[in-house]
Amino acid sequence: MKGNLRLLLSFLLVGSLCLSLWACGGSVARYNPGAPGAPSNLAVLETGDGQVSLAWTEAFNTAAYNIYYSTSPGVTKVSGTKFGTTTGTNAIVTGLENDTRYYFVVTAVNSSGESGASNEVSATPAVPGPFAQTDLTGTWRFNILVSGTNSGWMRGTITVDDSGAVTINPFLSNTGGTTAPDYLFPTLLVNPTGQVRDAINADDALFHGVLGGFQRKIMVGTLVTDSGSHLFAALQKHDPLVTFSNAGDIAGFGSTVGGARRFSYSQLSSGSLREWEFTMGQSGQDRSVQYSTFTAPSAPLKPGNKATILSITADGIVSEAAAPAVTPQPTALISAGVMSDDKSLIVATATDSANPGKYILRIYGMINIVPSDTNTFSLADLAGSYGIESLIVGTSTLTASGIIAADGATGNVSFESYLDSNGNTVSPAGFTLAVTSDGILSNAADASFHGKLAYNKDIAVITKTEAAGLYSLSVALKSY
Repeated sequence: MKGNLRLLLSFLLVGSLCLSLWACGGSVARYNPGAPGAPSNLAVLETGDGQVSLAWTEAFNTAAYNIYYSTSPGVTKVSGTKFGTTTGTNAIVTGLENDTRYYFVVTAVNSSGESGASNEVSATPAVPGPFAQTDLTGTWRFNILVSGTNSGWMRGTITVDDSGAVTINPFLSNTGGTTAPDYLFPTLLVNPTGQVRDAINADDALFHGVLGGFQRKIMVGTLVTDSGSHLFAALQKHDPLVTFSNAGDIAGFGSTVGGARRFSYSQLSSGSLREWEFTMGQSGQDRSVQYSTFTAPSAPLKPGNKATILSITADGIVSEAAAPAVTPQPTALISAGVMSDDKSLIVATATDSANPGKYILRIYGMINIVPSDTNTFSLADLAGSYGIESLIVGTSTLTASGIIAADGATGNVSFESYLDSNGNTVSPAGFTLAVTSDGILSNAADASFHGKLAYNKDIAVITKTEAAGLYSLSVALKSY
């Protein structure tokens, strides 16, 4: 009897361990998680040039989601075209024909199978028309690097109403200040070409910005104050329907479904050490960061493998924590970076711990954002007209705005207009770009040139040395 009792207890103990680990011996095939629930509340966030952005509510017991579309209503996983699989709860469906109505559903999948379909939605992709004030209306989260007088950073959230009036809340600066200066975004107005100003009369404007991206959800601009502070601002529009998760948006995918989540970042610093920085790296399934390149004029040491861990909140705020006993450590960890609604960019400001007077603005560009990602880049993806904003730091400080045109056949880039904070309107010389399949931009004539074409091929972020002791960050937004 006692032997039978011991046998029963042993069986129950092993069984409970198997259930807690999903499978004894690590074999997922031995565990049946049950059928996944169907996604709900599928909604269209935006339409663009050959693209539709979708979001939905997380389903129960789900490992990933499949997206299907058709040009006929009543789309199913049998009748529809499968766009792809994602672990997140939103996606951008690309490669669509403009001016054609499409119908979409989403299903959930796990090791036990695939759920039924979500509710169906429809949308018609199209080339956007002229910019309108309604493109600005809503909530924007901003990061600002300040150079020159009162170097530092600012970050916060603004709400823009239909008239262009702006409310700033919350606000934080590197000094701990929680009240935004009066000169910061008193109003924001956009003209039909996407130029954004903070005054009705453009000649009175302090802020010179551009709105762009295929979803018109990113804005960059520059501002020079009377005291001599030069500001570079990056603003990202946020829809509360979009949610984020560590597994879906930060962690790597595992060796069987695409490997690490890869990225590059472009950075500019002000204050006690003024320079650019460009890196390429990746995040593993445990969200630990590993860099393959770590480049800056000051030749910093590349951090040790898995020296930091990335995390993201459901609202899209990204932080980075140091891993113990790993050296060397990066000297600037982000604490409140903002991921874009399309999950392709992270913008952050921070103070360098090794140089307390050094302040940074960092822009991450994701290379792959879904498992087994097939997105690639070519020279043709550069083609188009872009509004560009730049901050130059170093022995002197300068801001600049302009319009550039890129030839998708040759990579040649030329300026169509230019204005800097010194009042100079003479356009810089053109240059020629090359692009890798990962979207990394280079200029054979300038070894200091480092850039990244964004995942949706609508934003270019560039760092370079302008001249001895002068370093720049430029962000170019493609016009649609």
